[in-house]
Amino acid sequence: MWQLISPDSHFDFIGKAKPCIALSLLMILIGIGSIVYHGGLNQGIDFRGGTLVQLRFSQPVVLSTVREVLGPLGLDKGIVQHFGDEREVLIRISQLPEADQDIGKQVQKAFQSRFPEQTVELRRIDVVGPQVSTDLRRQALFALFYAILGIVIYLSGRFEAKWFIALALAVVLFAVTYSISYWWPGVSPTVLIVVALGGTLAFCLLLQLRYALAAIAALFHDILVTVGFFSLFDKEFDLSIVAALLTIIGYSLNDTIVIFDRVRENMQGRRHTDFATVVNASVNQTLSRTILTTGTTLMVVVPLFCFGGQVIHDFAFALLVGMIAGVYSTIFIASPILVYWQQYTLRSQTRSQRVASSH
Repeated sequence: MWQLISPDSHFDFIGKAKPCIALSLLMILIGIGSIVYHGGLNQGIDFRGGTLVQLRFSQPVVLSTVREVLGPLGLDKGIVQHFGDEREVLIRISQLPEADQDIGKQVQKAFQSRFPEQTVELRRIDVVGPQVSTDLRRQALFALFYAILGIVIYLSGRFEAKWFIALALAVVLFAVTYSISYWWPGVSPTVLIVVALGGTLAFCLLLQLRYALAAIAALFHDILVTVGFFSLFDKEFDLSIVAALLTIIGYSLNDTIVIFDRVRENMQGRRHTDFATVVNASVNQTLSRTILTTGTTLMVVVPLFCFGGQVIHDFAFALLVGMIAGVYSTIFIASPILVYWQQYTLRSQTRSQRVASSH
């Protein structure tokens, strides 16, 4: 059967892992620095709350003129930008309409009076209250957290036969996070989930769940890189991007599991073979599949990003960055972590044997 790359290739991926990990850390630090510099992510109306008005003019309009028209309405402090082309305008304001107020109609009427020669169409108006936006943000973070817990259970059970330990860990972490959020409703969901994810990694280390730890580290890499790119390009972060992140998690995990499966197959009957050699051979053997799968997926995502329109542009951008980062992390993050863990375990065993023999 024809393959893009021969499974007998000998690319030294593990040998190149350290500079690649350093590059990943640099990219993540740049992304985090960008988030700090911008004072957080550019959250959409889903997470921030407020009112969004989308207008379409029959002719191009200048944004400075749009702000002038919004001034008498008390809406000039909102965020105004073109959406797709210069005839489409998106207005984001933090104010919520009063009970008898129709902001969309007021804005449309104001522009129609200013530009009587044009047709001003009200395309969309979204209103999200502060409590709803807080709930949406909390639910989105918990969705990511529960997805990762499910991955811990699956990988630990499938590759290390530690179903009970992983399930008990997931139940404990779920109960703790749920209890804290219930009894302490004022706690920031971001802080809570970050602490919970840190606890997940710590428990994976203590319980020797090496496959789960390697996969989760790769997933963290993909999420942080994608979020960092969103901050660098000042793109809006909303519920659709959370959906993209969950898609990226599943896509990246699929590639990681394929390599881990091959590592397990290659280790059968070869317990005394150098583990790094086995992992490197496994990556080479699955490389053709990884490239073909990623390539065919990008054949859809790239046209979606270029020609899909402004509505799904950011969603496609997240998929594009995340899928490239996912392939990278599977090869240069997840696989090397398995090797480094094995090397650390062997050194610890050797050290323990020397101490025991000296006594």
